Amino acid sequence: MTRVILSATFVISMILATACGGYSSGPGSITSQSDQVSNCGGFEQQGDALFDAGLPYCDAEVLHWRYDAATGILELADARILLNCCGIHSMQIAEQDGVYVITERDEPEFDNARCACMCVYDFTIEASGIAEGVIPLRIEREVTDWEEGSGLVWEGELDLSQGSGSVVIDETDVGPWCGDVV
Repeated sequence: MTRVILSATFVISMILATACGGYSSGPGSITSQSDQVSNCGGFEQQGDALFDAGLPYCDAEVLHWRYDAATGILELADARILLNCCGIHSMQIAEQDGVYVITERDEPEFDNARCACMCVYDFTIEASGIAEGVIPLRIEREVTDWEEGSGLVWEGELDLSQGSGSVVIDETDVGPWCGDVV
C-alpha cells in the first residue's frame, strides 16, 4: 500500500512539474554548464590563448564564441573584463523568455573590502543542450557592492551555424591595468 501511494505521489509530482515548466527538455534547453575565470591578467598572460579575434588583447573587451553542432555545446569567452583585483568571480548562463542571459558576477572577497587596484579578467563558460540557429544573447554584469547593481554589458544575436565568431563589446582604453602582470 505504501509503495502504491509513493508511486502515485511521484507520478503526480512529475506531471505537475512538467505542466508548470519545471522540467524542460525541448531543443535549446541548457542541460549542463561549467565556468572558469582567469587570474588577474587574463588567460593570455597565463599562456592560454583564447579565441583569435585579430585584435591585440588589451585593445578591446571581446566576446568570443565557438559552437559544435554535433554536440550542442556552446563555448563563450568574455575577454578583458576590468574589475577590482579583490573579488570572487563567476559566470552562468540561463534561458529567460527565449533569450540566453549570461550573468557575470563580482563580489568582494573579504566582508565588502576591496583592493586599491584594478585587473583584467577573462570569463569563460561552456553550455550544452543549445540548438543550432540564431540565438538572442544578453550579457549582464552584477557587481554586488555597486550601488547600480546589475548592468547590461551587451545584447545581440549569435548565428551558431557560423561555427564561431567574435564581437567587440567595449573599446575603452584600460591601458594602466592591461599590461604585463608580474
